[in-house]
Amino acid sequence: MHRTHDPEFWSGRRVLVTGHTGFKGSWLTCWLRDLGAEVYGVSLPPEAGETPLWDRLALEGVHDVRDDVAGTGWLTGAAAFEPEVVLHLAAQSLVSEGYRDPAGTFGTNVMGTVRVLELVESLPGVRAALVVTTDKVYDVRQPTPFVEDDFLGGKDPYSASKAAAELVTQSWPGLSDRVVTARAGNVIGGGDFALNRIVPDIVRAWSTGQTLVLRRPLAVRPWQHVIEPLLGYLLYTEDVARGRDVPRSLNFGPDPAQAVPVQALVEHAATQWGGLRGADTPVRWEVEPDPVMEETHDLTLAAGQAQRVLTWGNVWGWQDAIDRSLEWYVRAVDGEDPHSLVLAQIRAYTSAVDAPAP
Repeated sequence: MHRTHDPEFWSGRRVLVTGHTGFKGSWLTCWLRDLGAEVYGVSLPPEAGETPLWDRLALEGVHDVRDDVAGTGWLTGAAAFEPEVVLHLAAQSLVSEGYRDPAGTFGTNVMGTVRVLELVESLPGVRAALVVTTDKVYDVRQPTPFVEDDFLGGKDPYSASKAAAELVTQSWPGLSDRVVTARAGNVIGGGDFALNRIVPDIVRAWSTGQTLVLRRPLAVRPWQHVIEPLLGYLLYTEDVARGRDVPRSLNFGPDPAQAVPVQALVEHAATQWGGLRGADTPVRWEVEPDPVMEETHDLTLAAGQAQRVLTWGNVWGWQDAIDRSLEWYVRAVDGEDPHSLVLAQIRAYTSAVDAPAP
């Protein structure tokens, strides 16, 4: 039996969310508003041509601030909001963009974390702060699945910048009782429109009859629906705010047996896409012969600590995560309200968490 979040904890709570307009941030902010939290969000303005989920959700009652989290301009307004909880998701989150702009990646991911910690340090009313990093913070010379005590590292700018954010957080004096970090595996779900992520790439290609290009079809990843780590973040934050003795870092990912190669994910998605769009809908993919980006082949996490300490665990397997994701895109394209689709999937998930074991 897994544990779900405490709605009373979040109702009326003042929550600062950095990166609130990103993929995970949009799902999280939608969830927090549904719980009655007051949200102050800080994110960069969208670039030209982007179609972020945030705009489609059209959430009301959010303090929507557009600024660079690595700068200082947003700090005064955020301090005046007097947050009780800080959830730091703002990041440059793409491996490919890290190669293209390493300086910007380090600036956002390291200095952005520094600014958040400066803010938390100045506000004794912050009861809990969660810094979200990634499963890619671990030194890949170690065996997998990675556990929280493994050495940190990074062979590319994105991974190294997130490992550095972990080190910044762990070394900041005087915050060990209020600030923790969360390392989540690969998340998928409706409303992600980023480039070089497998599910958005699938939807873009197959919606237009194009051929999907796979960089590394045999690469193994811990796929999970976006709701799963978000629930972990809520539980982790609740426990920190209540003064529970919890680890300073936790992994959030599926059981290693749920980690499968990209090829298996695509094959399952092809079957589901045919069911959603008709068996005669063309679904094609090919392998990029010489991928430029260097990526870890086998990346899996051990989330046993989160399971034991938080009574958290995956409810939807990777096939369910794919099915729910593709269903979201198809229903949104067919005219259903994205906000309602997000809330419906959150409620379906939390109902499954609450359901007694058979």
